[in-house]
Amino acid sequence: MSSLTTDSLTIEAFEARMLLRRRMFARCGVSVAALHATRDLDDVARRTVETCLACAADKACAGWLDAAPSHTGAPVFCSNRRLIASLCNDSRFVADGS
Repeated sequence: MSSLTTDSLTIEAFEARMLLRRRMFARCGVSVAALHATRDLDDVARRTVETCLACAADKACAGWLDAAPSHTGAPVFCSNRRLIASLCNDSRFVADGS
């Protein structure tokens, strides 16, 4: 799929990319629901969506998500990896079962 642009953005493409985003955050132990529920981080949550939409590594992302064990940290190609790592260190965002 590669990065999504205004020419290639469909509802289906957006939903597929957001599924990858949710899976990546969950795989790394971060609760996306908690992130969105935290008002002071609205801009951060929005930026993670924009970063995922602009990412060209969707196939690598899907493959990594299918193979990687839980709570391993985001892969090098993930544009949100630094943010995910910082969220993992904040107890407000740790997913249940961590």
